Amino acid sequence: MTGAMFIAACLKQEGVTKVFGQCGHTNYALIDACRLHGIEYISFRHEQMAAHAADAYFRVTHKLAVLNVHLSPGMTNALTGVVSAAADCTPMLVICGNTPAYNHAREPHQGIRFHADASQGDIYRPICKRVWRVDDVKLFADVMPRALNLAQTGRPGAVLIDVPMDVFSAQMEAEPVTVARRPSHGKCAGSRAGIAEAACLLLAAARPVLFAGNGVLLSEASDELKELAELMDIPVATTLIGKGAFPEKHPLALGTTGIWGTRLANETTKEADVVLAVGTGFGEADCSSWNPDYTFAFPPARLIQIDTDPQEIGKIYPVEVGIVGDAKETLRELIGHLRGEKRLAVNGVARKRELESRRRAWEAELVASQTNSDKPIHPARLLREISEAAPADAIYVTDVGWNKNGAGQQLKCSKPGTFITAGGMATMGFSPAAAIGAKIGAPDRKVICLVGDGGFLSVIGALTTAVELNVPVLWILFNNFCFSTIRSVGDRYFKNTYGTEFMKPDGTPYNPDFMLLAKSFGIESALVTEPAELGAALKTAIAANVPYLLEVRTRADVPMPRTGYWDIADFLATGNGPEAETSDSSVVTAEVETPVG
Repeated sequence: MTGAMFIAACLKQEGVTKVFGQCGHTNYALIDACRLHGIEYISFRHEQMAAHAADAYFRVTHKLAVLNVHLSPGMTNALTGVVSAAADCTPMLVICGNTPAYNHAREPHQGIRFHADASQGDIYRPICKRVWRVDDVKLFADVMPRALNLAQTGRPGAVLIDVPMDVFSAQMEAEPVTVARRPSHGKCAGSRAGIAEAACLLLAAARPVLFAGNGVLLSEASDELKELAELMDIPVATTLIGKGAFPEKHPLALGTTGIWGTRLANETTKEADVVLAVGTGFGEADCSSWNPDYTFAFPPARLIQIDTDPQEIGKIYPVEVGIVGDAKETLRELIGHLRGEKRLAVNGVARKRELESRRRAWEAELVASQTNSDKPIHPARLLREISEAAPADAIYVTDVGWNKNGAGQQLKCSKPGTFITAGGMATMGFSPAAAIGAKIGAPDRKVICLVGDGGFLSVIGALTTAVELNVPVLWILFNNFCFSTIRSVGDRYFKNTYGTEFMKPDGTPYNPDFMLLAKSFGIESALVTEPAELGAALKTAIAANVPYLLEVRTRADVPMPRTGYWDIADFLATGNGPEAETSDSSVVTAEVETPVG
């Protein structure tokens, strides 16, 4: 068989049924091999979109994300999507074509050789767990199982196989062997001693909190997390990307923590005496720039940290008990150990009342914005209407700004895999194509994309794939004629909005006519400008089983309600960083988030 046929055979053995990407003359041999093996090739008009779709496809299916792209400009186009996936621990196999090996020492068309011949793979080295360039077809027999193994074990991530086009077409003799060259029992619980020590800390705690990150979702440990929380009556907070790991309508749910977390979560984690953190790297946004006055205070709080990657243990905060192990297996062992105890820690009545009082206060705090009847429509009002209209198992795929941080803060998700966002990179333009990948992975669930006008237009070509494959995604467009998050930064800290608003030379707000644009794509659409019409419009849009664009005119002058802290706000206000004195406490109320993509 050819090298391309061998790769496709390995993917087939791995259970891969979908490969995402875009065609080129250097990678077409693999596209054809996928066709011959019955693997669907899902083509996008731009490689970044294909990478985001593959990322989201994994998030809802937990099946390997596979991306196949052309050389040089193809792989550089894909870079943003791949780094977003890598930052969020999505296992992704990237296979790219390259110039023929026999031309590597020359000046081949589209070749990258500025510092070394055929060195395009070097661009991916900072973000991939491993990069291979395969210049001899016989090496695939070893490279393919290693790549598939490395992407999906340990801390999952991206790997790259760089293949000269003549190597794709070269003949080889080998049997594809992938799964058999990987551990058959790879997920292990942490040490018994660590689990016993963690149990002792939890049993002695007066104000314990469980803190769940993306590792809980990757390990499919949500049931164990819920069982532990209910066994010991411990409230649960999550990271933004870990949202959905614990049902957020549950009495023990606190919501997300950090800069744009819920006030309920931040207040409760700040006062905790013991925190059991599972599968989280304690990222800045989830920890209020690690300022102990806002979210976590270690010490005096004592930390139990469970993670599959030993490098994460104690990376940010000092740990009392650090356990290297799979989240699901370790929580299962911890639950078994605790059930053997005669005394189970439970929240006292006073603490339960205090948490419920905080919950009611937080919900009351949001009422004014969520019921606001002004025009343009308040984004919090839109989010509340969405939450009331959407089915319970809807999958939300978010972009950046209000539609990400607001949704993370104010929408309630009850199942794992119902909230998908670019957490580590906060990539603008992530959601339109990612929603397509999510819907391909979950055809029986409603997929709702939440996106701003800036992010939507940066990747508008994603809609073509939805039409071509008849993927019935609902895109809800927050149209406010600007990059609203950065507009608020400019307005508050620099006293102007230069470069953030979309307008014609005469100052008239400008965007294309999104209804006509949708029609040109062959997509059904509707426009909402009246708050009172939101409910009916959402009902119609959600019921439509076709690609559908719902444009909602939203306000641009309402920063996200920030319950945590970000030191960037202090820096913008004073130019001196977080410890600088400021006489105006309001200067830290604006959201700051840089568009990427």
